[in-house]
Amino acid sequence: MSEFTIKDRILDEQNIYSAIFCLESYVFDKGLLDTETPVVVKDENKIEFLAQNDLELYYALSDKHNMVLIEKVIGLCTEQLKAMFADPSKLFTIKVYFKLKSYDEKILKFRPLHTARLIDLICMVSILIPLMYDDDYAKGKRSLSDLSKLLPHNFYGNIPSTNVQYLFHKWQTKYKEYSDNVIEHCRTYQKNHNYLTEVSLDIKNFFPSISPKMLYNYIVDKLSLTYKEDPDTLKMAISKLLFFHVQKESIEPWSKFYYPDGFKATDSGLYMNCGIPQGLPQSYFFGNLCMIEIKNILMKNECFKGDAYFYVDDSVIYIQAALEKKIFDERIKKLNEEVAKWCRKSNEASSDIEKYVPINYLDFHKKINYEIAFYEEGKSVFTPIDFADTQYGAIGDLARSVSMTSNLSLNIDEIDDQVSLEKLKALDQIITTEIKEWKEREPKDGNKNNFVSSRLKILRRFKKFFLYRIRLLKIKETGGPNEEMIGDFKKRQLSNRKDISGWFEQNDEDIFQTEYRLIIQKVSKGKAVKFCHDVQDFEKSILQEAGIYDEAMQSGLFFNKDVRAAVQMKSLKHDSYSYLVRWAKENFSGLKELSHDEQIKNCREFLVKESDLNICKMMDDGFERKAFTRFVMMASPEYLRRILNVFYSEIIGVPPSDALTFTKLNYRKLHYTELRIMARLRNKNFDLEKFKAFVNHIDDKDVSNRMVIDLGLLDVLNRFILQVKRPEWVDDLIVTHRLVKGLWYNGSKFLNSYTLHNEEHAVTLINKSLELIHRIDYIVLKDVDYYILFLACYLHDISMVIHPDLGGLSSANGKNETLISELMADMKKNAQAFFKLDLEDRKNSRMKEAGIFIVSVFNKVYEYFENEVRTNHAHDSAKFIRERSNSLLSYLEPALLSFVADVSESHGNDVWDVYGLKSRAKDDTVSMKYLMMLIRLADLMDVANDRVNYHLLRQNLTHLSSTSKFHWISHLVTDRMELRTTYDIPNKDDGELQEKRITETINFDLHLNFQQLTTIANTQKCKCSQCSLSDHCITIHICGGKPYPTCDESSCTILCLWMTKKHEWLIQELIALNEYLFSVDNPMFKTRINLNIYYRNDMKLDPDMFDCVLEYLGI
Repeated sequence: MSEFTIKDRILDEQNIYSAIFCLESYVFDKGLLDTETPVVVKDENKIEFLAQNDLELYYALSDKHNMVLIEKVIGLCTEQLKAMFADPSKLFTIKVYFKLKSYDEKILKFRPLHTARLIDLICMVSILIPLMYDDDYAKGKRSLSDLSKLLPHNFYGNIPSTNVQYLFHKWQTKYKEYSDNVIEHCRTYQKNHNYLTEVSLDIKNFFPSISPKMLYNYIVDKLSLTYKEDPDTLKMAISKLLFFHVQKESIEPWSKFYYPDGFKATDSGLYMNCGIPQGLPQSYFFGNLCMIEIKNILMKNECFKGDAYFYVDDSVIYIQAALEKKIFDERIKKLNEEVAKWCRKSNEASSDIEKYVPINYLDFHKKINYEIAFYEEGKSVFTPIDFADTQYGAIGDLARSVSMTSNLSLNIDEIDDQVSLEKLKALDQIITTEIKEWKEREPKDGNKNNFVSSRLKILRRFKKFFLYRIRLLKIKETGGPNEEMIGDFKKRQLSNRKDISGWFEQNDEDIFQTEYRLIIQKVSKGKAVKFCHDVQDFEKSILQEAGIYDEAMQSGLFFNKDVRAAVQMKSLKHDSYSYLVRWAKENFSGLKELSHDEQIKNCREFLVKESDLNICKMMDDGFERKAFTRFVMMASPEYLRRILNVFYSEIIGVPPSDALTFTKLNYRKLHYTELRIMARLRNKNFDLEKFKAFVNHIDDKDVSNRMVIDLGLLDVLNRFILQVKRPEWVDDLIVTHRLVKGLWYNGSKFLNSYTLHNEEHAVTLINKSLELIHRIDYIVLKDVDYYILFLACYLHDISMVIHPDLGGLSSANGKNETLISELMADMKKNAQAFFKLDLEDRKNSRMKEAGIFIVSVFNKVYEYFENEVRTNHAHDSAKFIRERSNSLLSYLEPALLSFVADVSESHGNDVWDVYGLKSRAKDDTVSMKYLMMLIRLADLMDVANDRVNYHLLRQNLTHLSSTSKFHWISHLVTDRMELRTTYDIPNKDDGELQEKRITETINFDLHLNFQQLTTIANTQKCKCSQCSLSDHCITIHICGGKPYPTCDESSCTILCLWMTKKHEWLIQELIALNEYLFSVDNPMFKTRINLNIYYRNDMKLDPDMFDCVLEYLGI
């Protein structure tokens, strides 16, 4: 830090550019950005328009390589920052919008959210970054500043990120970490009772109650030595992030809702911020700084010392004492006294703030009685540890996950496909029952029970969350909101104007916003404008019904502003590649016509310093020789990835983007070398040095790398990147796909009557495995698990393509000796007959008989090897994998390859050897038991007719063994097998729930194109299953429990017998899976499994083929 003063840091163009680079991570409500005032650059001679408004500029700045635009924006920021530091009285001007928050005791409450002009927001972050980070411009490294290092390990909300692409860690990741830790420790303390009480605390109006002067004193005190060479700029910088002018027009009509009761504005028309302005980039970081001292007070013995977890102002603490309400109330009171004492002391501490903040500004804030206090009623509650996780019944984990945050504004694309509509409806039904039961616990005398009220509030938020996701899934399923859905939204959200309390009980501010934004995004522009007016009118009517509306307040309403911006967003888009595409065309378009060898040569040259234009030179000089990009270029792999992605895409003729679809515009074929490079360049987990090493070492002369890619690989490439993530592992999977395709190119070298177990089979298994993971909630995999599973999908049948060792027949074992003895005896007998001349044999029948005998010998020997390969292929494949670790599979990590071999071998193991394994499954380093279960199930589900060819079967039917005929024909009549999950909650006759557990039925749906319902005697009673016949469906109910039940039907259809024989291994697997899931302690779900055989009479199966099936079945 000694090389630069803090002023140098703030005004450095590299710092301002880094603020632009992470723009999307700190503009929390882009709908509040200005949509009316143009952004202009002024000089002595002209005015240049950069954008029509701030919202348009925000979208334009998503292109971080647009040097023309960014250079002008940096110029505007530099000018504004210099003006700020030149005049203590000059402050940023902010606007406040008021978001509907609650309606308590007939009083409508709002959440004030702040924003500013986009240039000012970038300037604020330019000031904030040197306070949060220690950036080394020479090395391109970002480290936490001394101030950021003060944040404790148990703080989770808005934590500074050293990834220059983000100002803070993604809230979704940190919030999950927070909730997971709370749940895990709660369960631990319920077992060991090291802590006896869970305390949940919340602070009243946290951000508006923080004194800016108090924070000023705190930050100056902590950084006085860090920036001792330039204390004046440090103090000026801090003051600029704490004190603001509030635009008079936006705040004047809302003054009584914004400032505390009794506050009177000055006659001069000065309006300033109240507390820390929530919504500005620095607000949450400053909130965390304030919470450091509050946490220290909390940890006093007389307060709530214990194991604590903080998400900004929300906290969960486990304490050793067993509390009663009286003691809890005394501790809360003591806590508030200690916090108030600290606030007073901090505010009254000696300070030179008057030197940096004008007196009249400080006087304005003196009128505001800043006081941080915890809720003593309602939101602050305690729970005995044994009830902390069971107070919501079976929905404990889910309730926590939802209740710990009010930020539910998820995008539709963030909803996992695995969450089905039926499941959400079932969960909603349970939560409705919970609400009903808790409402019955409310006191009848009208007095408020804080604990019951708190539970009801959380449960209602939980219900809102599920209803919201149900609606989003409906929109997703239909491809967009139809008139019925829009009408439903209006009925639910916009028609309930008279019952304000009911609206808040049924809705959530964030859910309401997300749902109307989604509708506006999907409908036509004309409908969006009309819908916008409906939302605005509704918000206005709420204020009118509450008796507080004034026309001047309209412009300050949050939804009024956000919904108008949402309409404008329909015409805007993020395009992070626009400028780079033009740059590549200007510099590299001529390389498209070069040969493959020359293109890879140019790619290598672009990665080293020898060429005129290369990535190393850019890192030294900046992109397009703009020095302000140097730090971000060195610090951000993502910035470099985009440049290299566009460069390589351009020279090989592929449209630049992050999509994993590759179509060459020059009509050349895509080769494996190109795909392997592109897969790394379109993977966000990019590392430049590893990429350089990869490109320099890839053997582009190798015939395998020059092969045209198999298009089937593109079907799973995105799944590799999404699940496996690591570029080197993704590349391993690409190479393995290519290897398996090559080995199976001409089919099995010996088992020519087998269906193919090639790369197509592997791709199907990968997709089926993912489908199983999504449907069976209990199975959770890590990156390494996916990697091992996908490799096993490719390699588990690899021995079947290898010609068997024919010399194995001569080995001395019982089976071989029996076959050899029988054949030799037959040979001796037939040889004697052959050499015995019969002069009367004019037709030379001995030659014919000898020929028939030789063919029979061949068939017996062939059948022997066929059975050997079939029986031992799982073991032999695992052996092949282990033995080729230093040769054919040397590109794979030996340690992980051993796991791949074990998973591959498991698909041939006895079912109970797998399901009986002792393991911690998801807690193990590698979840071997899960992987074994998945590959076995996926393998048994690949039964469709795309694995066989009718004409090939027709030509070779007479040459196949009875077993092969049966399996080929069974494939032929099978269209597909799908997974489908249904959810049900058993009800009593009076409509009440029998139990608060959801019955989850996993349906394995087998779709046939053939029908044969002729009945036969059921002599082969199926164990652990019962079947039933309904309209065009035979359902096999998988049963569990010992003694094992058997099918009690006296007769059976041929189709049922056929399919249960074909899928006998699958049925055994499903029985084991059913028992395993039954043994898993899941208080919320109990699982059932069905195999449903859907049949149609579409296919006219050749009679001789049907005869083959009947013969195999013994009918």
